[in-house]
Amino acid sequence: MNLNIESQNEVTENSEQTDPMIVLEEALTLCKFGKFHLRLLFASFCAIMAAISVVTTSSFILPIAECDLNMDMMLKGWLNSMPFVGQIGVSLFVGFLVDTFGRRIFLITGNLGIFITGLLEGTSQTYWMLVIVKMLQGIAMSITYAAISTMLSEFIQKELRDRILLIFGGFMSISIIVLSLMSWAILPQTQLNISLWNGYFEIHSWNIYLYVCSIWSFLAFIMYYTLPESPKFLLSDGHNEKALDVLKYIYHENTGKPIDTFPIKHLKCGIPNKLDRDKKINFKKQIVNSLFEVKHLVDKVVVYRLILMCGMTFVYLSTYTCLRLWYPQISTTVEHYYNDHGYSSRFCEMINYRNNQSISNADVTHPDICEPQVSGSETYMNSMLLGITGLVFVGVASVLVHWVGHRLLIFVVQLSCAACASSLYYTNSSTQIAFLISFICAFKQANGSLQSNILVRIFPTKLRALTFSIVMIVGRLGSLLGNILFPILLEMGCMAPFLTLSVASLCQASVVYFLPDLNEENKTGDK
Repeated sequence: MNLNIESQNEVTENSEQTDPMIVLEEALTLCKFGKFHLRLLFASFCAIMAAISVVTTSSFILPIAECDLNMDMMLKGWLNSMPFVGQIGVSLFVGFLVDTFGRRIFLITGNLGIFITGLLEGTSQTYWMLVIVKMLQGIAMSITYAAISTMLSEFIQKELRDRILLIFGGFMSISIIVLSLMSWAILPQTQLNISLWNGYFEIHSWNIYLYVCSIWSFLAFIMYYTLPESPKFLLSDGHNEKALDVLKYIYHENTGKPIDTFPIKHLKCGIPNKLDRDKKINFKKQIVNSLFEVKHLVDKVVVYRLILMCGMTFVYLSTYTCLRLWYPQISTTVEHYYNDHGYSSRFCEMINYRNNQSISNADVTHPDICEPQVSGSETYMNSMLLGITGLVFVGVASVLVHWVGHRLLIFVVQLSCAACASSLYYTNSSTQIAFLISFICAFKQANGSLQSNILVRIFPTKLRALTFSIVMIVGRLGSLLGNILFPILLEMGCMAPFLTLSVASLCQASVVYFLPDLNEENKTGDK
């Protein structure tokens, strides 16, 4: 008992003498991992589900809605790209504000925005209405996305941070699995089609699917509303007492012990604050103060790392996002080839079988009637396979990263991805195609999780959301470009987009050597 009291006194004394960020790391360790973090993880999962829904739902409705919305291959590419157009427009500004005003407010308002635009999306009656709403939904998503992983990482003690962030990376795979199941359950149900007011307003199965997907953003909105602000942000912003109150709250919820038994009593800064936080600071003053923090972006080391992360993220998202979003369309085409011929063929022969684009798939006797390529069960199962393999690969990466390190693991992952992409040319069955594309996406997703882990660790707390937003803007430019170029490359030759992916993976593997070593960077936690 005496030893315990001495230990607590020692922690308290240290908290008054050392860097407050080091003390904060000690405090997070004392809070342990418990109920609070499970709530935070569930909120993060709901937010990821909402974000993935924004960029993924279009890919599932492309085959079934092509006639309702009069889409050809190019229009499908633009529909897949519109969320990224919305994100690019506001991401940098949002990242700056997240570093200025905190994570929580943007997670709340952003998810509420996704929910409202999700309801409008489900109400869409024309292609252009859906395109505009998708762009608005991308704007709402960008408000939340920069803060999800940032807030999660700032509540986790450094001993568990790598594993939790890689588990967080697995949420994307789980989201794809859940969305595939939802698609499989709702989209084939043609009896759900409803016509109101003499056909002026029509509800199809894909409209109902979009309505149901909006539920996740509403759940994220509710969950984040019940969570406190990040203690690391509060401390870096000069609100020491508020940060301590949050830590006490986490300690109480995780351990069940009274708040006043929390060992650390003070979080004192070693240097005086530039601003008097006891007084209310108006909006303009906070913006001006944050601009002083932005000046650190021109630091030589920060600029070098920012350029490196931007380049790697551009390559990663330009290849991964377009392949994942176009995969349901590819799988549906292969599935229809088998149904029409009774056998499988070489990859290129099946991919080129598109009936001259499905929008031209009209009945011979009734040329005005469009017959969409409805996805069968195999397409939804393949999408689930993609999510499952991604989840397994991210899980394996979360274990291996502690043995081989981030850089070597990214190098191996990219080489494996390039090999799988090149092997597609030699496939001659839908099963082989499904596994290879699933492996490519899984390798890319594991790479993305590793890069995100590096990204949230190598930049200071006050620049973290801003640098994350800058990197994601560049990455979304890649996603936008990839989705537009994919159908163009496909017209040039069925292997053109996949060989491009292979070359891009080799290029990304070649720059891994220049990534920083996290074991050397974060011995004492955040700065």
